[in-house]
Amino acid sequence: MKFVNDFKHIVVLIAAITFLLIVMFITIRQVKRLPLSYTIQTLDHHEERIILPDLRLDFRRYEVAESYARFYRDMYRQQRYKFRVIGLRKEDVKNKKYVSPYGL
Repeated sequence: MKFVNDFKHIVVLIAAITFLLIVMFITIRQVKRLPLSYTIQTLDHHEERIILPDLRLDFRRYEVAESYARFYRDMYRQQRYKFRVIGLRKEDVKNKKYVSPYGL
């Protein structure tokens, strides 16, 4: 009877460890898919990309980029500029899909 009881505990323990490993694998895979950096894209009222001088456009964290985009939206509201936050992955920069306005 004690063997059966110990066996139940071992099965539950193995199931819990397996579940945790699967969750860790899925989480790590999702983290690898996140962008490495973020940039703010500036559009005029004709939806064309423009570069405004003296604005910080490249950021590491999404929250900071979104905060700056809101600040710029409020600051340039009368000129009707639009500011979008775009995530950049390693492939985007490597394949030249994104070119920094600063030439970096």
